[in-house]
Amino acid sequence: MKSAPLLLSLAALMLAACSSAPKLKLFQPDLPASFANAPDSNPASAATEPPAQFWKGFNDPLLDSLVQRALIANVDVKTSGARLAESRALGRFADANLLPSVGTSAGASRVRGKDAFGNTQTFNNYSVGLDVLWEADLFGRLGDARRAAFANVKAGEAGVRAAQLAVSAEVASSYFTLRGLQEQLRVARLSLETQSSVLDLVAAREEVGRGTALDTERARSLLKSTASDVPALESALINTRYRLAVLCGVQPTALDAELETVQPLPGLAPVQLSGIGSPAQLLRRRPDIQIAEAQAAAAAAQVGVARSALFPTLTLGGTLGQNALSIGDLGKGASYAYNLGAQLTWNLLDFGRIRAQIAAADARNENVMALYEYAVLSALAETEGALADYSRRQQQAALLFDATRSSEQAALIARERFKVGSTDFLIVLDAERELLSARNRLALAQTNAATSLVSVYKALAGGWQAP
Repeated sequence: MKSAPLLLSLAALMLAACSSAPKLKLFQPDLPASFANAPDSNPASAATEPPAQFWKGFNDPLLDSLVQRALIANVDVKTSGARLAESRALGRFADANLLPSVGTSAGASRVRGKDAFGNTQTFNNYSVGLDVLWEADLFGRLGDARRAAFANVKAGEAGVRAAQLAVSAEVASSYFTLRGLQEQLRVARLSLETQSSVLDLVAAREEVGRGTALDTERARSLLKSTASDVPALESALINTRYRLAVLCGVQPTALDAELETVQPLPGLAPVQLSGIGSPAQLLRRRPDIQIAEAQAAAAAAQVGVARSALFPTLTLGGTLGQNALSIGDLGKGASYAYNLGAQLTWNLLDFGRIRAQIAAADARNENVMALYEYAVLSALAETEGALADYSRRQQQAALLFDATRSSEQAALIARERFKVGSTDFLIVLDAERELLSARNRLALAQTNAATSLVSVYKALAGGWQAP
């Protein structure tokens, strides 16, 4: 009979690894070997990873500096880091729950009561002790809780990477938008100079009787219409600078001195999309997929935690200490005392509370699995869409570049012919309007081509490594 406690302890240890959590079965779609909208048909393209710090391919030191500052000071990056720190702390807490808790205690009391003979006595009582308490993980509750906690740690780590990737992409997009707005503003001011010269010419022709007031008013109307675009562009520029400042974690006007200098859009030619990986690599690489997978693992483990409530709980514990009537007797052999035992608890009748919690955990698990499936399909669609958009934006920018050159030539010819009186001013007016429109469309198309390339790199999430 003396071996019964030992056998019970061994049985508890053998059962400690049991878990009632469901097996994790993630959604796995049939994937092609390469992207449908890949920029080239070279098979090697699907075998190489896209660059991690994609913005460095634009060779713009100011852009590099802005992204690095944002990765350190951005609020979204900071909050994701704080959430990761919280999940790591909870992971350590779940780890510690698998181990015994050990504490010490000391006490002193004065007791008045009757002894065995019925005589009333008053005496002192002093005690010191070491308390140990350990819950044997019979049916995997603590183990499943630990797995859920560390899955949340993985989700937190992927969350930091997702925040860093999103912030770097947003900084790059905002930076390109700013440079595009500067180009549009330059175009508007250049058009104002040309249109002002045309207005002076038309007004001079009217004074000498070679022109009409109608031509003069038309020229003045075009000039004022073009001038009205300037305040809107200036406002958009200011707000874009402020947006970049917030992304970098500084007050709105802190970057004005750096960003006010007009610079062209970084050239896209050096940036090659020769290596974009395969769809399968994409799903392993993207941080949002990693978050969804970790959340699915955590939800499955939480189902195990809920199911374990159907089974008994075994707690082992005891106290090793000393009790004495005087402080001087502490430490003597007769004062030593111990109390060792085990407690088995089992909720036999709860009127459906545990079953309801299990059903809720199962429903949460199904929800998270559906969200994982959605994340996978969305990632594939986002990447294919970004690749398709980039190639079309590039084509659009190339066509508009040619169209703008033709519009410039047409406007020049119209002005020269008007000067010598061989054409009507209405033709000049139409040519000037088309030139301004073509230049604006080209600036916008070049901006869109740059921001679409950023969207491609964000969707690809290539080999992400950031501080």
